[in-house]
Amino acid sequence: MQLTENQIEATIIDILKDMTQDWDLDLNEKISPETQIVEDLSFASVDIIHLIVSIEEHYKQKLGFQELVMRNGRYIDDITVNEFVEFVSAKLNGIS
Repeated sequence: MQLTENQIEATIIDILKDMTQDWDLDLNEKISPETQIVEDLSFASVDIIHLIVSIEEHYKQKLGFQELVMRNGRYIDDITVNEFVEFVSAKLNGIS
């Protein structure tokens, strides 16, 4: 069964809401596809790892996130919710 990007987006946003509910964040807007993980949600690298583990546990499979978070041998500075959604969608639906 293929999952739509909307289904995956809803799941990732739910995971992010769970992770950040007790954080003292001033979110003027709700978490959206354009939300930047580091700049908008104040994620540190350990939080990104926690997010990745939570997504993999939810879908019960390893997705190879190093392809998403590393470029040219370096970790990227920031990533949007939508980039996570597109990556997970491609992996789950056998596109990449």
